[in-house]
Amino acid sequence: MSGFILNELLDKLTKRDSSTTRFGSSLELRVATADAKKRTVVYEYEVTEDEIFRGYLDSGWLSTVVDNATDPLIRAIVANPTNSYTTSLTVHTLEPILAGTRVEIVCRLVQVEGRLLQSTVAFRDAQRKTLVYATGVHTLLYKDVVAGAAKL
Repeated sequence: MSGFILNELLDKLTKRDSSTTRFGSSLELRVATADAKKRTVVYEYEVTEDEIFRGYLDSGWLSTVVDNATDPLIRAIVANPTNSYTTSLTVHTLEPILAGTRVEIVCRLVQVEGRLLQSTVAFRDAQRKTLVYATGVHTLLYKDVVAGAAKL
């Protein structure tokens, strides 16, 4: 990337109005079901045009949903969830989607081994359950005690 284009991009990012930032942590997800034994939470959501990019669910929006939607599962398992840190978060878009589509966001805590926690998320059609639009995996590390942050 040329210096001029890079400077222009940096200028736009530093001057942007943060009130228009998309994919903040405030999500309108409605819990449809929750099962503590199966470590599963299912949310319902109606996709809007803002969450679609080139016909697929936007990866930025997907990442935010995966991060925030798996949080209740993690909070149910670890003693102090503020001591858990994301080590990996991946999303995959699989099928095209239209605005107005109702999806189920199925979150499962699939791995709890020592200090490692992992959740999977499937974004599936609410009517045609076998149609999966996207998937995600959220991996966290849990620590009993967190050392103080270094001061700059």
